Amino acid sequence: MIRAIPRARAWHWRRTLALAVFAVVLIVVAVPSALGFLTAYRLLYAPCGEDGRTPGDFGHPWEDVTIAGQAGSFRAYFIPGTNGAAVIIPPAGWAGRGNRLHEADVLARHGYAVLTFESRRCAGMGSLSLGSKEIAEVSDALAYLTARPDVDPTRIGVLGFSSAGATAVMAAARYPALRAVVAEGGYGDFAEGTLALNTGGPLEVLYKQALALSYRLLSGVELAKLSPQAVIGQIAPRPVLLIYGSRETTLDAARAQLAAAGPTASLWIVEGAGHGDYLAVAPQEYEARVIAFFDAALTN
Repeated sequence: MIRAIPRARAWHWRRTLALAVFAVVLIVVAVPSALGFLTAYRLLYAPCGEDGRTPGDFGHPWEDVTIAGQAGSFRAYFIPGTNGAAVIIPPAGWAGRGNRLHEADVLARHGYAVLTFESRRCAGMGSLSLGSKEIAEVSDALAYLTARPDVDPTRIGVLGFSSAGATAVMAAARYPALRAVVAEGGYGDFAEGTLALNTGGPLEVLYKQALALSYRLLSGVELAKLSPQAVIGQIAPRPVLLIYGSRETTLDAARAQLAAAGPTASLWIVEGAGHGDYLAVAPQEYEARVIAFFDAALTN
């Protein structure tokens, strides 16, 4: 009996130590995995970002439009034009149809019809995909404009910012009816660039792998599909204008896309601009470059 007590105590301490080690390992694995899932969920299921602005706030006539799309109906603003050409502005992320109205104002003042529409989150169409599933809404918008008698179906372009910049490139690669593309601040390859998978320490790798798996489970889309860089070469000979700020972290992605796109693509790096600040930082040059680009592609 006297010798049994130390053995019992030793077994007790070994069991306690094993449980402690297990708890630490569980926390080390669970915490970055949970953070990866939460990050993916917040990106894909963010609440609608509609801010209530309309083209009327910029002095333009407009129509309240509902488009019956492939994944469900969604609302849009249509600004009539005077030159027969039109530009689609897809929503960035979870934005509403008031997305990028400052850019729409620039186009409208130069005679372009403009169609801006709400994100899947605002339309109640489930999760975002950050660029891939959203191609369907660009197709729906294209079909809507093509059916309008006041729009020339051979003179339609697209302008997208951030994830919508990626959508714009991937949609143009798929739909030849999009005759010109302006893509602002988008990723080149989401997995390789934005997530930088398997390049950090063990905890970072675990977090990013959990994020990638969670993205696939929540969106139903493979990360490999989020790659404008892989398809941008299919747009030629139609022109592409890439716009990025000098302070953005995605400049390597911009240069990689430019190299893959061929001679009909160009890149404008706005000195001093961050993500999305291009028009605010260089308003006159932005207007001159974007209008000259669309004029050459859609009105000449």
